[in-house]
Amino acid sequence: MDGFCGSLIDFAKIGDFTMPDFEQNDVASARKVMDDAFGVFAPGFDNAVTGLGKLGQAPSAEADAARKSIVDALTPIRDEVLAAKAALDAAPKDDKNAVVAAGAAFRRIGSHMNDMPDPFQQLETNVSLKTLAAQAPNCGKLPS
Repeated sequence: MDGFCGSLIDFAKIGDFTMPDFEQNDVASARKVMDDAFGVFAPGFDNAVTGLGKLGQAPSAEADAARKSIVDALTPIRDEVLAAKAALDAAPKDDKNAVVAAGAAFRRIGSHMNDMPDPFQQLETNVSLKTLAAQAPNCGKLPS
């Protein structure tokens, strides 16, 4: 269970991220904001999907089902985040079209996140998982 929660620590940081304001016509400012956003979102999603995927046998069928549902929900969004980040990283720093495309991708990603189930909810609502989580130090680092 500690590995399960540990895999979600960087993902939890996404909830604390606030997109800063920037001047739409200032490519350098917009690029920095997009780079900063992808700097939080890419490891958050990737570490969650990768970490949860590497876990061994779950302590219960409920924990395994929770892991599978989270991985299934996060994987397509992770893939979209990584693709958008890679496209932005490959573009010249002053490429306005790349920044606009990154912003559009980020809005789609946000929409997909709004549509997905809360990955932390089962740690609060499922009695078995909540009991296991209470004994795992990394679970204490997640939002409640």
